[in-house]
Amino acid sequence: MRAQRLSRRRCREEERSNGQAMVEFALVAPILFLLILATIEAGRFILHYELVNNATREGARFAIVHGSRSACPSGPPPPGEVNDCDLPGDNIRAAVRDVALDLAGSGGLVVHDPVWTSRGRLSNPQPGDASTGHNGRGEYVSVFVDYTYDPILEDVFGVSILPDITVSAESTLVVNN
Repeated sequence: MRAQRLSRRRCREEERSNGQAMVEFALVAPILFLLILATIEAGRFILHYELVNNATREGARFAIVHGSRSACPSGPPPPGEVNDCDLPGDNIRAAVRDVALDLAGSGGLVVHDPVWTSRGRLSNPQPGDASTGHNGRGEYVSVFVDYTYDPILEDVFGVSILPDITVSAESTLVVNN
């Protein structure tokens, strides 16, 4: 008899502790899931940010390697020379899109025209500036990219929790070919 009473008491205590665990989980679970989603979103943003920065570096690298003395130069030629291969720098923009992987397909990636500036006159060029230099050795070339990051949380919850974020990247290098 005494054993049965102890057994019933243990059952009630176990039921009470199971109910307490469910209530605690119900209180902690939303915070835990939100923390996991925020970590995924932050990692995704950093990946896109690094892809955009790397794409501008690779575009600038492509431009400095394809200077006026290369087989297929990109950009405006030095005075007295002719560029019949890639005068507007389309190959540079293509190189940026190639390195940016799938971001170019998303529609959020904008690759601006490269800007060449004369040596000694590097005065903080901006996207859309006219080139004042050429693709000769020792000149500067700047590559600009804007990317609109679309948070994935909107797709998960169906509501816009975070606004779209515009990431801008720029790389300036010296033409060496």
